[in-house]
Amino acid sequence: MVRIIQVLPPHPSEYDRKCQRIDYGLLQQQDFAAGVTLIYGKPPVSELPEAVEHFGAAAFSPPIRRSEGRRYTIGSFRRKPIIPLIEQTMARIHRTREDIDWLLVDEPPIDFAPFDVWIDPTLDADDRDGFVAEAQVAGKIVVASRTPINIKRLEKGRTGFLVPPADPNELTHAILAALFKPEVSDPKIEAAKQTISKYHPRQRLRALMLILNA
Repeated sequence: MVRIIQVLPPHPSEYDRKCQRIDYGLLQQQDFAAGVTLIYGKPPVSELPEAVEHFGAAAFSPPIRRSEGRRYTIGSFRRKPIIPLIEQTMARIHRTREDIDWLLVDEPPIDFAPFDVWIDPTLDADDRDGFVAEAQVAGKIVVASRTPINIKRLEKGRTGFLVPPADPNELTHAILAALFKPEVSDPKIEAAKQTISKYHPRQRLRALMLILNA
């Protein structure tokens, strides 16, 4: 049996942990002539296509249309640096709406079913822990900070809303548009539905094998 060594950085991100789990499962099905070592958090592994665990397990569901008088729920993956921005944004939302709750998820796996909109309000250009890909695969409209990874995930805004990092005003406007302007959000959801295959683990496996066989 060929030995596979996977090296995670100190204090690994949830993104690196996810990639390690996916790669482990993928590589168990492959044959190699020599041992394999993968170092996470650094190129070339960090540049591989992003994949979603259990792709297809949660069916792509249409956006929830709440009846009048019902509350709306938006969600994010909890990270300490984003809390002040969430508080600032909620203060602005509550100037005009009192029917929106923002829930924070502490650990994966995430059940996206309760959420009307998924938010990644990261302030860090290197933060990949927003679970944007998973939300898209689950059929949720996404609002995310305009970071390099989110620009790629949301295809420059075609499949979701991109906002400047650390801007509570723009974040507020995008959240309200995602919730209450279906003429804007529905085309993005439909575009995401047509492109989520990019997150299938087989796409990552192809790129991974190119590295390992080079």
